[in-house]
Amino acid sequence: MSEPRPNSRLALASIVLGGLCVVLALSLALMAAINRTLRARIAEGQAQVSKAQTLANLDNSLVQLLAKSAVDNNDLALRDLLSRNGVTFKESAQTASADNAQKNEAPHDKP
Repeated sequence: MSEPRPNSRLALASIVLGGLCVVLALSLALMAAINRTLRARIAEGQAQVSKAQTLANLDNSLVQLLAKSAVDNNDLALRDLLSRNGVTFKESAQTASADNAQKNEAPHDKP
């Protein structure tokens, strides 16, 4: 049996390393595709979170306006509706500011 010639060893090493490069290139392409998919999912999730935050802010503003209207107009039906949906509010804080405004005006009315 004769030993393999140095040129054949070099050729075999080149073929093996070339095949390894092809495998690594294919795995890199696969990883890039997976990365794009994950980025798209994350972007979609962030958009949903942003939309939910905007809607939560709108909901909070709407509830505050409804509570203020219920207090200002002494609307029992609206108070009951808010209460049934878990919204509680203190009337005293809003009426106290109105009472203070009336008290501040009262001394000016007296001679």
